[in-house]
Amino acid sequence: MQNQTHSPNLARYVIQSSDVISDLRINVFEEGHDNVMWYKERFLGDDEIIEHVVHNQTSTICWTIHKPKRGWYIRIRAPSFPPGVSISLLPIPRTSPNYVDAALSLSCLTNTPSTVIHSPSTSKMSIDSTSTVHSYPPTPPPASIMITPPTPQSISARLEEISPSPISVQKRASCPEATQFLLAPHSTPHIPGPQPDEQTSFLTRALSMFKNNRPSHSASFTITPLNRPSPRPPGSGHRISQILPMTPTPLLTFHDRTPLLTLASVTGLLEINRAEERILGIDTSFWIAVALAYWEFLEDRESYLAAVSD
Repeated sequence: MQNQTHSPNLARYVIQSSDVISDLRINVFEEGHDNVMWYKERFLGDDEIIEHVVHNQTSTICWTIHKPKRGWYIRIRAPSFPPGVSISLLPIPRTSPNYVDAALSLSCLTNTPSTVIHSPSTSKMSIDSTSTVHSYPPTPPPASIMITPPTPQSISARLEEISPSPISVQKRASCPEATQFLLAPHSTPHIPGPQPDEQTSFLTRALSMFKNNRPSHSASFTITPLNRPSPRPPGSGHRISQILPMTPTPLLTFHDRTPLLTLASVTGLLEINRAEERILGIDTSFWIAVALAYWEFLEDRESYLAAVSD
């Protein structure tokens, strides 16, 4: 696997089926590395199909995905959840303003943007730091501490800036809130098209059009938070934000790279917005489990629709 230059704000993972078809195992690699980070394997229970998302290095089951042998539901559980507790992927009603064909939604506890304290020290924090602790429910991000020798001018300015008590900020940070996410198909070109001044053969142009116009096969998708306020860029006015509301940034984007005429197989690139993930405070393995569950839904959605209509 080749290591490519990309945005440091994106964590990129390669999703690939096992070479053994009967294995029904899907491996997750960090891009540019050959070691499996997580893998998903399937088991049959009495009434359910149960898939384990396992951390490869420790052989720890991080999440389980549950689907019935008959009927339709998708439920995700952690081994630490009490009996009967799960996070469900649910169809979106056609009357919803967020309705998109084949879209699903989920709701889970996350940290809120208001719990993050923005300062020069936090904005320069390295995104490659591995000291952030994730859990479910999410762990509030620790407040950064910057010690500098005080001056009379800085003390006076600081006293004028103080409005809410730091204790009240910490109390708000310790209360995660439910966030809803939209899981929706995402259409992007699979290979770059020819440039206007580029000399290409008719066969090359035809192949490009054929590969880039296959919506029935592509299982590319995004996972986007819905009910979280998007931060305004510096210098943007309140009136402008009202006229042109900002589009939510996807937390996760999956680019389907599965070759044509390939059955029971998956190859793709999964990108996770690291900054958004750190704010939410949930372990990466959860988003991996959600992505794998939704990808399988898109691949087998005709079967799901048949199960719902039964």
